[in-house]
Amino acid sequence: MVSDRDNTLQASDTNRTAESTVSRRRLLQSGLVTTVLIAGCLDDDPSSDPSDESGSDDELGEQTTDDEAENDGDTEEDDSDSDDNPLSVVYAFLEAAVEEDVDQMSELSHSHNPLDPAAWVEDGWEFRGGGDEEEIEEIEAEVIDSDATVTDLFELEGAEFWFEKEELAETLDDADMAMVEITAEDPTEDDMVWMLATEDGEWRYLFAASVDDTPDDPEEAFEEPIEDEDDDVVVEIDWEYDSPTSDVPQAAVVLTDERGIDANRIEIESTIEGASSGAFDRDDDEFTATWEDITLFVPYHTDGDQIVVTAIDEEENESTVVHREHYVP
Repeated sequence: MVSDRDNTLQASDTNRTAESTVSRRRLLQSGLVTTVLIAGCLDDDPSSDPSDESGSDDELGEQTTDDEAENDGDTEEDDSDSDDNPLSVVYAFLEAAVEEDVDQMSELSHSHNPLDPAAWVEDGWEFRGGGDEEEIEEIEAEVIDSDATVTDLFELEGAEFWFEKEELAETLDDADMAMVEITAEDPTEDDMVWMLATEDGEWRYLFAASVDDTPDDPEEAFEEPIEDEDDDVVVEIDWEYDSPTSDVPQAAVVLTDERGIDANRIEIESTIEGASSGAFDRDDDEFTATWEDITLFVPYHTDGDQIVVTAIDEEENESTVVHREHYVP
């Protein structure tokens, strides 16, 4: 969603980075936008067919047979044949997101979902969907806890910001809860955990957050450092950069004003935080750009991280890691 009134969560043409703040805006992005736009970001072969667990799109609306009704809830496979179960709600919500059907998304949301899109649209935000129904089939969803609790929900990033634990526990005292993991084939997409809860006897989407796969000891994931001694690409990395617009820790990667390598694109990545940025050469009717003599900004993990700078020659289809630097607090 993007607010019509205050659109500060956007990429800077100068810095080529999205400088977001730790605020409702940032948590809105991670809790809703990343979730629903997964359907529009995948282009790899399907890793699994949603119909394996929840039925095809056509089957979601079919009634269960008498035998299925008798066995409903006995196994995960049987439960997923119903048109009211955690997985079917997930896929129906994603379909509604693709179709930009905010009313249907709201209908599938729990009344205590803090990211109910209809409420945000009413408050002046603009919802942006994307993708198509075929791309939904490229998403793997699995119930990883069919007996989840409010305590489990509060282990998800951002939950404490949106909910009061005691109040939510009282509200959901008689509700069933389930945790669903959504996995994307695209390595640039975060895996997500959705929390669903019953309301008036029906499953509804309550909350979602990215899976935190940060290693307990980031240094164990470090590779050997590489120094760009001749400043072919990187002049320096400033780990203490103080952003005037964001309180998210970011490193400033200063690029050379005179390149020493054949490359038309530069990509940087903080491998522990999983953030990235980049710059490229371009000269056409729309605009002219170059990666020389600029500074790129990338968030990093404050418990330890490494930034990898890669130079890419797209004409030769070659890439070279020119700099790898560690941050150890």
